[in-house]
Amino acid sequence: MMKKVSAVMATLLLATSLTVTSFGGAEARGGRGAAAIIGGAALGILAIEALKSDREYVREGCYRGPRECRWVRGGCYYDDYGDRVCRGGHRECYRPVYCD
Repeated sequence: MMKKVSAVMATLLLATSLTVTSFGGAEARGGRGAAAIIGGAALGILAIEALKSDREYVREGCYRGPRECRWVRGGCYYDDYGDRVCRGGHRECYRPVYCD
């Protein structure tokens, strides 16, 4: 859910910035209306893609299974003094897709 909300918010921010910046450089020949239409079209396309992105993996006859989580170890490296430094791990969750 948070992924969808952040994608939609990023889309709105991008479309707003495109529309606002196009007004400043518009010519006197009516370029403002065209810029607003282009910004609105960009907003519509990006919003549709953001809402559609979660469904692209699920085809007909397929469904998302229950949430599965696992522990992922952090990476290790050697610092400038030759000491081995390991970062802590994190929990990673996903929902696998099962097809009949």
